[in-house]
Amino acid sequence: MRRRFWTVGIVVGCLAFAARADNVPPPADPASSQIGRSIFVVNDVDGKSGDVPARHIAVNDDIVFEEDITTGGDAKAVIEFRDGSTFEIGPDAALRIDSFVFNPEESTSHKALAVTRGVFRYVSAYTTSDQETKITTPNGQTGIRGSVAEGIVDPAVPDFIYLGEGSATFTNSAGSSALQAGGSIAVPSAATPPMAPETMPAPVAAQALQAIETRLPPRAALANRPAADDAWLKRAGAADLVPAARQQRAVAAATTRPLPAAAGPGGIVGDLGLLVEANRVNLFAGRQTTRTPEQAAFIARAARDNPNAAATLRRFTTEAHAMHSAAVTTGTAFVIRGVGRAAPSAEVMRRVTAASVRANPGAAALITRHAGEAYRGPDRGELNRPVKPPNASERKQPSGYARAPQQQRPPKAPPLKQQRPAKPPPKQPPKKNNDKDKDQR
Repeated sequence: MRRRFWTVGIVVGCLAFAARADNVPPPADPASSQIGRSIFVVNDVDGKSGDVPARHIAVNDDIVFEEDITTGGDAKAVIEFRDGSTFEIGPDAALRIDSFVFNPEESTSHKALAVTRGVFRYVSAYTTSDQETKITTPNGQTGIRGSVAEGIVDPAVPDFIYLGEGSATFTNSAGSSALQAGGSIAVPSAATPPMAPETMPAPVAAQALQAIETRLPPRAALANRPAADDAWLKRAGAADLVPAARQQRAVAAATTRPLPAAAGPGGIVGDLGLLVEANRVNLFAGRQTTRTPEQAAFIARAARDNPNAAATLRRFTTEAHAMHSAAVTTGTAFVIRGVGRAAPSAEVMRRVTAASVRANPGAAALITRHAGEAYRGPDRGELNRPVKPPNASERKQPSGYARAPQQQRPPKAPPLKQQRPAKPPPKQPPKKNNDKDKDQR
């Protein structure tokens, strides 16, 4: 009797636990928290997630969702995200990845980053139909599509934003400003209306870009990035295949905490004399209709002292275009190789390939080639099966009708006009009756 009591109790307890487990949401997919890796690190670069003690980041280390990344006074780093895009930071920088949602099958790529200090450069890569990157700085937020964007964040100068490729919109509590390739703005505060890019003096922008360039990692860091091994690619590919909605739920469930605070002025201020002076004469306040005499004098003097500023800006824009083109090629291969290692079937691989080609038709040959090389499943032969949705006539055939293969169709009858008999010969004139003529004679 006692044994039966314990048996019943165990069964009831298990049923209660199972019922309770049904109401518990599934744990976040650990793969989706892996958002990228470090591909270039110089000196002290640290990463901190939540309350866990900070760790020193080395080359090829994982970068995870909601990680705070900071650099020392002489440090630099480059992060490569799962979608192949990169984010470069220079000395005395503080960065947080606030959200990252990427799924190539759904052609979705959304990311949000916050920079509280330092110089940075963002380069997009793999192309999706639904794509946006948001970079938040102390004085506003820049929404970017398919672009190269650079900036400066320092408490001693206005936020500086430059767009080298693509399109972007800067927004804060006082308004917004649209940027196109080659445009730049400076924003003194979150309550200052953003200026129009066409009012930015070329010497100010050129000096700021040169200061950024000297502090970021060398261009060769992107061209010579370390190759990801098969194990990392497989984990990244598995994370890429997590549904975007599930990734978004993980982002929404994340706890918020204060961003890393910016310290005093950094060493870059000494190289930004024109940015500092332009801010002093109130040149960056938006909605200005006329220039004050002091502003006009500053603009004239800056142009006179920096005659090559416009050529410098054109060079930066040309280089940004080349950088973006190379990143699209590299990032596309990177994503397709990762999915190829992790795809559970040829059908999944084919769907990712088709979505990739739709978003970037110009890279169709590259995408197809990498898909064929990367996928190694037993049904690999199915990769070459053409994707051809049925048309309306094929979806609604009469019952019992079966279309014969092309090669088995009987030859068509010749057109009717070819079956007409040949035309009769023209009528000959009647012959003269020679005998009658003789009788008349």
